[in-house]
Amino acid sequence: MCSLLSVPLNIKDQPIGVINCYTSQPHQFTPAEIKILTTVANQAAVAIKNAELITRTKIIQEELESRKIVERAKDILMKETGLSGEDAYRKIQKQSMNTRRTMREIAEAIILTKELKGK
Repeated sequence: MCSLLSVPLNIKDQPIGVINCYTSQPHQFTPAEIKILTTVANQAAVAIKNAELITRTKIIQEELESRKIVERAKDILMKETGLSGEDAYRKIQKQSMNTRRTMREIAEAIILTKELKGK
């Protein structure tokens, strides 16, 4: 490495990283080269931020879906066993811990059992 140009990856004047350009020969970077790398860095920063937001959105959607499934299973337990909402939730939670399965998996099993009984 002989010459180095570092340009920040910025989102709304907040740095999220750096992009580096190395050369093996001595090189004086021109304003045009700096501008091109800055443009690439800005586009990369936007792409990184968008990917992060998409990932967060998917995680939130999965969490919401899991909560809905647990609530549905809780309602089934409440109707079938006469448990309170809190006790039904605790039962799912305890079964989850005892079997080392997620609460969603336990809830899905409860729902599936209910559906199979109904047929």
